[in-house]
Formats: sequence, C-alpha cells, structure tokens
Amino acid sequence: MSQRRLEVITEHLQCRQERKANPNPISTNPTMSSYSPLTTHVLDTSKGEPARALKIELYKSTGESEWTSIANGETNNDGRLPGLLTQADFTKGIYKIKFDTGDYFRKNSVEGFYPYAEVVFEIQDPNQHYHVPLLLSPYSYSTYRGS
Repeated sequence: MSQRRLEVITEHLQCRQERKANPNPISTNPTMSSYSPLTTHVLDTSKGEPARALKIELYKSTGESEWTSIANGETNNDGRLPGLLTQADFTKGIYKIKFDTGDYFRKNSVEGFYPYAEVVFEIQDPNQHYHVPLLLSPYSYSTYRGS
C-alpha cells in the first residue's frame, strides 16, 4: 500500500475517533477545529481518490446577486476542509461554495472543462449539520446534501 494511501486512511480514522468522542458535529468548543456546522468532502472520481489541496471559498448572500466571502481554505489529504465555519458564524441564509477545480486540475497536469464549480444552497435551520460533498472529474461534477 502506498504511503499516501496510508496517510489518508490514518487521517480518516482519526476523524472517526473524534466523531465518536463527540457525536454532536456542531461543537461549541472553539478548540475542536475539525467540527463545523457546514462540511464538504471532494472526491476526484477520475482517480478514485480524495481531491487534495483543492481551494474552496465560502460566500453568503448579502442581497440579490451580491455575495460576501466568509471563509476559505484547501482540502486536506482526505479531501475535506475541517473547521470551515464556526457555529457562531452560521446563520439562516443563502450560501455558495466555490470549488477551484481549474487550479486543482492544472496542479495535477489534467485538462479540465470547468474552471470552477459553484454550489448554492439555503440554510433554514442553522442548528442542523449540513454536508455539501462534490464528486469531481475533469468533465463533470455532481453534488447532493449529505449527512
């Protein structure tokens, strides 16, 4: 088994242990940076692996066709971005996650069709956990509300 795959498995198992220790994914403990009321997970289906080092930016709607950037980061080795948003910053409203797919594919020497993918969704109850995964390949992507 490759070293990179072992790292991914180890990180995934560590996340599972953290979730078992605190089964409520909405944590008010500021030291638990891996918990966020909004999570995402990007999988590169063309490689059958997590999309590592993919830049993500989170926006909140401030009016018709107006957006304010409220968080950003890069996916880890498991294709996740832990600690994207705190519970205090998570309120009702319309949000958008922008996935920088063009940069990701260029860094991996792959020609892609979409320079970015934007997913717009509405939060009605900020006390719930919302998971917005992205399944990605050079010529397609899909998303859904996960758990």
